[in-house]
Amino acid sequence: MRFNHVPRLLKLAGPMILSSSAITLMQIVDAVVLSRHSGAAVAAIGPSGMAVILFQGFLFGTAGYAGTFVAHSHGRGDRHGVLSSAWLGIYTSLAAGLLALAIAWPLAQLFHLAGHEPLVARYESSYFLICMAGSFFPVVGSAFGGWLSGIGRPVLVTAVTFISIFVNALLAWGLVLGEWGLPRLGISGAALATVLAQAVAAALYVAVFARAHGFSDAPARRLDWIELKRFLILAMPLGLRISGELAAWTIFLVVVGRLGTAELAASSIAFRINGTAFFPALGLGQAAGVLVGHARGAGEDDDVPGITAQSLLVCEVWMLAMAVLFATASAPLIAFFAGDGPESARIVAAGALIMKFVAFYCLFDAANVMIGCILASAGDTHWVARTFMFCTGAFLTLLWLVVRHAPGLVAEWTLATAFVFATAVIWSLRFRAGAWRKINVLREST
Repeated sequence: MRFNHVPRLLKLAGPMILSSSAITLMQIVDAVVLSRHSGAAVAAIGPSGMAVILFQGFLFGTAGYAGTFVAHSHGRGDRHGVLSSAWLGIYTSLAAGLLALAIAWPLAQLFHLAGHEPLVARYESSYFLICMAGSFFPVVGSAFGGWLSGIGRPVLVTAVTFISIFVNALLAWGLVLGEWGLPRLGISGAALATVLAQAVAAALYVAVFARAHGFSDAPARRLDWIELKRFLILAMPLGLRISGELAAWTIFLVVVGRLGTAELAASSIAFRINGTAFFPALGLGQAAGVLVGHARGAGEDDDVPGITAQSLLVCEVWMLAMAVLFATASAPLIAFFAGDGPESARIVAAGALIMKFVAFYCLFDAANVMIGCILASAGDTHWVARTFMFCTGAFLTLLWLVVRHAPGLVAEWTLATAFVFATAVIWSLRFRAGAWRKINVLREST
């Protein structure tokens, strides 16, 4: 195999890995700081953090799909199309931000119905409400990040992400623990730190877009309803697929939480640690998606299988390395986040077991992430969304049966691992079938 696509992949991937990891890195910082606050807060940030990403996932998955349009337009050499595509993401972000603000409070009350301990439920509701109300900032950041990545300038995304992570870390330490004269707000402080950091990132992206004359280009700024409709038809299924996946894992985490606070905290920590493997893989997948967009925009569909194979190999090497780490250092990794409370020993014991499952399914998640991103970039979003919803329905039905007849940490995590394996196989078969070749992302040039 010639590795001619790997240098371009890695050049794009570094910044995109950091960008895609931003939310998880912020939540890891929150979890570390909250472990100095209370065990209940650590337990709460798992389900509430997953729920935030669940609902925001649909929003920034939809708005961020502007990056695919940008990449195709860039591959075609259409500068007007690049800026017009970026504006599709901006307009979608404005609508998404208003929607998130309207539904934040009603959705936050659902945590009180999850069956968790009252203090944990109150913390979950507070964290979700604040982060969800501020959804506009990460959503519009996703649209701008997609624009920069699509034109092959992800280094700027890296700079913005570094700044936002630094701001979040400082504010989280101050607002959670009451340092530097700031109020001691606990988990609400962690949420505020995240939203404010995302707002800083959004402001920096606006400045970069303004310097590129994105706001002054009136023809590109003009809202084309036909093109917006075409964009949403392709983008919304991707957003639904992202939300569907996150919904499945959020429900799974809530179900595990019924086993006890220690099991919930251990599963929450395991998901945070798994993010150190998953989000870099997602960044690799997004980088591969940009290469696919450039190739398809330039009419070079025959390059796509080579891009896919080489990208998948790089991703698999990464996931294999992380799987070894998770399997051999599971207890120390969990202990780092478990704190020193009375539940710490139980959390570490449960978490060490869970990390063995995480290590195993990482081996399949490479194909799950990589090929899913490539199919989305190729425009095959409708089939992926429909199929994933079917798979998710099957997973949740089986989870209900397990909880009803044989609840337990091993049984529930075994089912989760099987779910990851099944979707990886399905995406691989779909790509090999080649249906994506018949899908046009952009309108034909006139």
